[in-house]
Formats: sequence, C-alpha cells, structure tokens
Amino acid sequence: MKKPVFSILSILLGLLSNAQNNLPVDMVLVKSGTLEKKGNGNTSRNAKETFSDEIASFYMSATEVSVQDYKQFCKETEKNMPPEPDWGWGDPKKPMVNVTYADALAYCDWLSDKHGMSFTLPTHQQWEYAARGGSLNNPDFINNKQLPNPFVIYLGNSDEKPECITCIQPNELGFYALCGNVWEWVLNGPRQQGLATVVGGSFFEGADQVQIDSHREYNKYLRRQDIGFRVVMKPE
Repeated sequence: MKKPVFSILSILLGLLSNAQNNLPVDMVLVKSGTLEKKGNGNTSRNAKETFSDEIASFYMSATEVSVQDYKQFCKETEKNMPPEPDWGWGDPKKPMVNVTYADALAYCDWLSDKHGMSFTLPTHQQWEYAARGGSLNNPDFINNKQLPNPFVIYLGNSDEKPECITCIQPNELGFYALCGNVWEWVLNGPRQQGLATVVGGSFFEGADQVQIDSHREYNKYLRRQDIGFRVVMKPE
C-alpha cells in the first residue's frame, strides 16, 4: 500500500491547531491540491481527457454531525428535533438524520455564530477530495477497499441502521464514514433549483452505492432516516 499523503503527525498537529483556534475538536485540515477526473475524450481514438479542479485548503469535520450536537443546536435556537428514526434519538453519538438541506445549512449558520467563523456544507469536490485521502493519483486509498471492510457501514454489515459516528475506522486523513453510514448533504450548485445532492451512500445501500462517486439529487425539503451531513470551514 502506498504511504498516505498526510502523516498521522500532520493530522495531530492540525487537530492541535484547531483547538488553539477555538474550532470544534473534530475539525481536520485538508491541504490544498488538485482534484482530477478522467472522462471520455475523442471516442474514435478512445482517448481520455483529464479535468482538473484546484482545491483550496479547508477544514472539515472528521465525523458526521451527531445527535448530541444537533440537540444542542435545537436547544440553543429553540427548534424542535426532526421526527425520530426507527432507532430513536437515544444514542447521542449516532449520526443526525431526518434533516433537510435547509436544516443542515441552519446548523452551519448557528455554528458560525457560535465560533465566530464561517461554516457551511462541503462542496461535492471538497467531499470527494477528502474521501480520496487528498489524492486522486493513489488507487489504493482506503475507501477503495473491497467490502466488507472496517471503514464502510452498508447494507452488508449494518443491521439496517447506522453505527455511531466514530464506531468505524477513519480514512488516511482521519475522516470517519465518508462512504456509507448515512448519505451526506453537500452544497448545491447554482443550477440545482429546489434540489440538492447527497453523496457517499448509507447503511441501507448495497456495495455499489457506497462508493466515492455515489451521489443522488433529492428535493431540498426531503427528510430521510439515512441522510445526514458534516460541515466545513475555510482556514483563517
């Protein structure tokens, strides 16, 4: 297996820096780089074209937002919790689900006010870059391992409910459950009127739907017990 792009030491240093800057403790720094995708080019020559996006450095939460964290948001903003999933709200470390895209953005706004920093949802590109361990040139990244494995909760090992947000092994950068456990809202594009994208698959999906490129578009007001979210912020 190729060495991870970022060492465990760099992750720990990033976490220490986060704490010093009064960030939530689970924010991990993802350093800038290039997100590359290959598509079909000249079909007569079966050529390939590479499309590149430059990704600026960002912080992203190591875990999905938990029930405990969302309950605190509801308490401080005097909002009601969404409808309970089949397993209820009893485990504070389960990922928060049954949240709409608007709910997720409202949580980000609250977190921004609380910490005096700008939080939002990750873009699709940011999410994929982090899920690939910060490099698309490494075919041996953790989320490319054959299922079942200790990094992904899906239909084959889930008992049809998610695991707690850290009851899974993290990827190379220290992120938990970017594939599987619950689908995650990402920041919608300007053309997605009334729609938003979820990525990564969930505990209720088969192996073919818990991949790096797994995504769907749903109504922004949809609530599902297999959709949650995580947050990002730009470095100061």
